[in-house]
Amino acid sequence: MCEACKVEQYPFNENQNIPEPDWKIFIQKTAARILQNQNIETLAKVRENLYELITNGIPSDIIFKTLLEELLKNCDMDIKAVIVEQAAIHEHRMIQGNKAIFHLESFVAKFMCIYQNMMQELVGDF
Repeated sequence: MCEACKVEQYPFNENQNIPEPDWKIFIQKTAARILQNQNIETLAKVRENLYELITNGIPSDIIFKTLLEELLKNCDMDIKAVIVEQAAIHEHRMIQGNKAIFHLESFVAKFMCIYQNMMQELVGDF
């Protein structure tokens, strides 16, 4: 963040804006894509995005945590507990395993199923 601040304005001042890191913006866009469409094409694109983050040196636990935070911002209270439970399961598996991309993708797929079911129930209530 310090480097991003220096690029934006140097010397620093008290009222200087602190820009979001590029990787965080990338995760926010990825979360928005997940929330917009829950299909196999979206899952494939999200997998590419997650892989790109990992290959650029962003730790998988940071990716997981940030993605979860972004997804939960747009979820109904009824499913937040289920999503957090699934996140805990997948994060635990990710820590025990050695291929983070598999566990990240698995969590995204599970989230898509839960979210799509919730949306169908909401539409069915009308």
